[in-house]
Amino acid sequence: MQKTWSDLDHYIESHLIPQDVRLQQAIDNTDQHGLSNHLAVAPNQGMLLQMLIQMNNAKRVLEIGTFAAYSTLWLARALPKDGYLLTIEGRDSHAAVAQENIRNAKMDVNIDLHIGMATDVLNALPQNTPPFDFIFIDADKGSYPTYLELALQFSHTGSIIVLDNVIRAGDIIDPSNNKPSITGIREMFEALKDHPKLLSCTALQTVGSKGHDGLAIAIVK
Repeated sequence: MQKTWSDLDHYIESHLIPQDVRLQQAIDNTDQHGLSNHLAVAPNQGMLLQMLIQMNNAKRVLEIGTFAAYSTLWLARALPKDGYLLTIEGRDSHAAVAQENIRNAKMDVNIDLHIGMATDVLNALPQNTPPFDFIFIDADKGSYPTYLELALQFSHTGSIIVLDNVIRAGDIIDPSNNKPSITGIREMFEALKDHPKLLSCTALQTVGSKGHDGLAIAIVK
């Protein structure tokens, strides 16, 4: 099935995803540095993020987990010129490639890359930091419950929160799998359930070039 899923992703991309030299440069540069683009979102997933931002007229975006900034560029594409994107990456080696990709893309919007643990970076922000309209979480899965609560602290009514990689090929319902990455996602699902600060939320399974996974989407009350 994996070949079929990948072929269908390529079919979607060939018909619906426009070519963008900035995105391709990021992919090529990431490859040249020996990092796997498999860790980044697929192009059709990037377009989904872009559309969610556009549908909600978001101007301020927070990304937890930059990797090599491929998803960052998708998020930035959706923002107006006076938009702002704060992206946080914990690994120095990933952040160095991300900074190259951001610099090479020459986006019109302000992309602010911070290096460090997301909890430290966010807790160090000034108290008068304006809330974010859209928050994308794609970092270490064991910390998803913490990242969710931090995201809520920096959101407002109507903010959209998207958490990536929350299905893990079904491992989350395997009772024998107690890896930190899996237990973190399970705890995230428990936190999302009837959360007093959320208007509504759901999760969707996805299959494609990235395999079998999924994402959760929540709207802040």
